[in-house]
Amino acid sequence: MIGLIPTLAFAQVYKKHSLQKDRLSIQLSEGVLNIVPLSDKAIRVEWEKGMKEEREFVLINKLPVPAFKFSETTTKLKISTNTITVLFDKQTGAINYSDNAGKIFLGEKAGRKLKPDTVGGQNCFIAEQSFDSPSDEYLFGLGQFQDGHYNLRNVTRKLTQVNSQIAIPFLYSSRGYGILWHQYGLTEFNPSDNVVPLAKKDTASEGGTMEVTTTSGTQRVSRQQAIYTGKLNVPKDGDYSIMLDLGNMESRHLLVIDGKPYIDQTNQWLPPAASKIVNLKAGEHTVQVVCKTANTPRLTWKATGNETTFRSVNAKSLDYIVFYGKNADDVITSYRNLSGNVPMLPLWAYGFWQCRERYTSGNHLVQTVEEFRKRNLPVDVIVQDWQYWGKHGWGVPQFDTTNYPNPDLFIKRLHDLNAHFSISVWENLDKKSNVAKEYIDKNLYIPNSAWIDIYNPETQRTHWNALNKNLFSLGVDSWWMDATEPENDALVGKQTYFGLGDFYRLTYPLFVSQAVYDGQRATDPSKRVVTLTRSAFPGQQRFGTINWSGDIGWNWDTYKRQIVAGLNYSLTGMPYWTTDIGGFFRPGRTQYTDTKYHDILTRWFQWSTFNTIFRMHGYQTETEPWKYGDTVMNNMRSMMNLRYRLMPYIYSEGWQISSKGSTMMRPMVMDYKNDPLAIGQSYQYMFGKSFLVAPVTEPGVTEWNVYLPSSTKWFDFWTGKRFDGGQTIKTAAPQDKIPVFVKAGSIVPMGPVVQYTSEKPMDTLEIRIYPGADGQFVLYSDEGDNYNYEKGKYKVIPFSWNEAIQKLIIDKQQGSYAGALRKLVLNIVWVNESQGYGTDIASKPKTIIYTGEKITIKR
Repeated sequence: MIGLIPTLAFAQVYKKHSLQKDRLSIQLSEGVLNIVPLSDKAIRVEWEKGMKEEREFVLINKLPVPAFKFSETTTKLKISTNTITVLFDKQTGAINYSDNAGKIFLGEKAGRKLKPDTVGGQNCFIAEQSFDSPSDEYLFGLGQFQDGHYNLRNVTRKLTQVNSQIAIPFLYSSRGYGILWHQYGLTEFNPSDNVVPLAKKDTASEGGTMEVTTTSGTQRVSRQQAIYTGKLNVPKDGDYSIMLDLGNMESRHLLVIDGKPYIDQTNQWLPPAASKIVNLKAGEHTVQVVCKTANTPRLTWKATGNETTFRSVNAKSLDYIVFYGKNADDVITSYRNLSGNVPMLPLWAYGFWQCRERYTSGNHLVQTVEEFRKRNLPVDVIVQDWQYWGKHGWGVPQFDTTNYPNPDLFIKRLHDLNAHFSISVWENLDKKSNVAKEYIDKNLYIPNSAWIDIYNPETQRTHWNALNKNLFSLGVDSWWMDATEPENDALVGKQTYFGLGDFYRLTYPLFVSQAVYDGQRATDPSKRVVTLTRSAFPGQQRFGTINWSGDIGWNWDTYKRQIVAGLNYSLTGMPYWTTDIGGFFRPGRTQYTDTKYHDILTRWFQWSTFNTIFRMHGYQTETEPWKYGDTVMNNMRSMMNLRYRLMPYIYSEGWQISSKGSTMMRPMVMDYKNDPLAIGQSYQYMFGKSFLVAPVTEPGVTEWNVYLPSSTKWFDFWTGKRFDGGQTIKTAAPQDKIPVFVKAGSIVPMGPVVQYTSEKPMDTLEIRIYPGADGQFVLYSDEGDNYNYEKGKYKVIPFSWNEAIQKLIIDKQQGSYAGALRKLVLNIVWVNESQGYGTDIASKPKTIIYTGEKITIKR
């Protein structure tokens, strides 16, 4: 009877079951539990108690029902695909998931919950499910957060969409599974429910300031900030997850426990909540919280343990999908097969993006690109930030001709300079403007809100028509959809086309992206859609979006947090991501001469060379490289030249994303899941399958420690020196170089140094072979900027290196397209310490002419 207590408590008593063509339905004492095989590698679990969400935003691809087997014992129900076995326990109601060898990779904790509740006067549930999480597990994903966490096991998070934070309820485990927590509203991850009572201390009573300990030492807190104090009592020695939630976006997070700061962040604005895992002794601890006086902080805690919990407070049912495969690529591919695959970006999108806050006229934009060309600084994209709308009103997608007369002409001048033009667009356009009149006449704004109701299909059409008429038809190439959360969590309590906004709180960016993608493809299918946007939701990858990490600061801690944020983001199935190089909020006028800032700017720029998208930006800043002096500019030029030399490699990796479900920025768990030391490296990653990138994250260094994963050998990209894997080495890290290593067996195509991606035909390539292991690479090319590749108009050339017989095989090309090169000059280089290293072109290659037929080259 003891074993039934959790069952009875949470209404999980098994009654009966029925096997249907596409699912196993289990009648519980309350509600129905459906176990639905979506594919061989994906299982959906739905528990319903009288209501469910009828709208499907994410799982848009309905695949054929996979073959599955069913069996029953007195205590278990078992359903198996070719990859996953699901075992339902009739007594506890819990589910275990195992591979086809019977090894359990994931298990539910008994006691799933659907607790009745209301929101905005409407019925809902608080849906909660916990899973086993052994102590050696690493968890990744959940989107992009600014809390600095790499391994998310036991971390507490509040999944909301705000500036610099992207909530994507998808989790990937080092044990080889992924979970999509299939909810559209607010989700809490590992919620901490123990509340620390806080009392506000009046700073005005002590002359307007008080002393408090921070990571920068003892500082005085001004009257605009408030200090809260309290007592935290924990029952035993151990690790505890502490969550500080300020409720709204703010500029200060400071949590001090027993005189030691544990959370300490400052920026113009920060996400509302941050957490930290803290080791505490049993007993009472003194806490201090510093925040803005307008905030009412909430401090909570929970003991860490061997479980992971999802909780959604405005749910209609409990719904999640488990994915499993032989590696992370397998899991993400399965996820994208259901939620939408990633379209190709145009070739130029992988080049350098020049952006600042802000360019002030059409001439300003043109003159900037001219200066890039004059200084031999490669650039493919220049970006117009906000305020170009001028007299038309805030957020109106229309040029003020005072500073942007004849916009089609200045955009043509940019095109004549072989640059592409991207422009900022917002969804809260001024209601008093002429452009907004049509939206108002059609009732397309969310009531009592500045934001348009993008959920309404008519809003999507009207919005695209406005963008097309005022911007796209004039020559705009790319979209910068800003504040698509929408900003400041603006859906709470609002009525939308779909109903109460609380139920759809995370999904607004998905529909903004869809409106632009569908609109542009229908208008001009010959031009690939490129959308840079500040927020995202599962499935958004199918609309060709790029995300960036929002309005961040510029210090070393912020920079480090971007690295782990980007790596976790990449493991949610979203392949394209970038940051504001050097930070959005910068140190003002001193940045141009301050060598300490130049240090972090240069290191950030180096790292961004190995981001999927390579983009500069900054607030009230002249971000052009020459503004920082010759040393910084020359270092930047060197990295730009490397980026452009790697374009054949990068574009081919882009094809792997679109055709094979791959990921370009790859946390170490993706390729070295059997090397625990590799998995634990939070500040290094693979760029494609060949490059190990280890960005420098500290000031003033000339050497850097890099862990080289076991099971293979590695080459220093800059010297050609070979190293054994399975060791940490100290490598040179001068100011002009980022530590980069190349895996043995890699085949890396490199093009010429160019000033923009289409400057020269890629008819002469250097093919670098990194010997020491077998290797393969597929060189991809197409027309560069249309969707003909979807019709088979592209070309691939398979390369393979056989280490045992020391032969390179270049196979017969597959496919073709209009303008495809009939022959290639391939300069083959076997990398060692005398040739084939660094950015420079090798001087003594073995040259062959490739005409599309198979060739074998002996070393």
